[in-house]
Amino acid sequence: MRNCTSRILTVGLAITALSSALANTTLFNNDKLTLLGTVTLTVTQVSPGITTQVVYGSTLNLKAGQYVLNSTTAPKNWAFCVDLDRVMHLNQSYTYELWLAYGRAGALLKQRDSFLITPDLNKKAAGFQIALWEIAHDHALGNADSLSSGAFKYAADATVASYANALLSATAGQADYYYFLRSTNGAQNLAMVPEPASLLAFAVGVVGLVARRRRGR
Repeated sequence: MRNCTSRILTVGLAITALSSALANTTLFNNDKLTLLGTVTLTVTQVSPGITTQVVYGSTLNLKAGQYVLNSTTAPKNWAFCVDLDRVMHLNQSYTYELWLAYGRAGALLKQRDSFLITPDLNKKAAGFQIALWEIAHDHALGNADSLSSGAFKYAADATVASYANALLSATAGQADYYYFLRSTNGAQNLAMVPEPASLLAFAVGVVGLVARRRRGR
């Protein structure tokens, strides 16, 4: 079974077989900058969020929202899914490559702290995840923002859709840094906001590389 989502079953996060879309691979190749290391984590729950229905190859009933992480090595204790092509089980340990990335997903993740506030927190978290799936599965492939067309579709809850569309409008044409957590053992790939220290280290590395190239000339 080749899949990846936040559907909650007694055994964890799983869905039925999906299409062979390569949106997640495209997103990673578009946005990756530099490999920072590896992290180990487990997803303990999806909260805040709601159970809802999306269309991606087939109609999927799943939990959309923020993944709560248990990890001593991940930079944050939360993340969001950036693909619907794999499977992850709750309370199971997974290893990830931690990549510094730059793209529209980063612009969306930057909205997280100001957007995920009460009231209506659960539906806002679901809308946030829906917007990220739209970016990962349609925007990354060059498709226009639309929850009613393309590889990924959503219409199950009008309020959730309105939150997602507001976020898509707010991030149109924008990009920012983020962490792309790329699974090394077949689990779903995740994304989170980067720590300022990582951005500083990356900036220092770029400046050093430019300086070395100038001296070489």
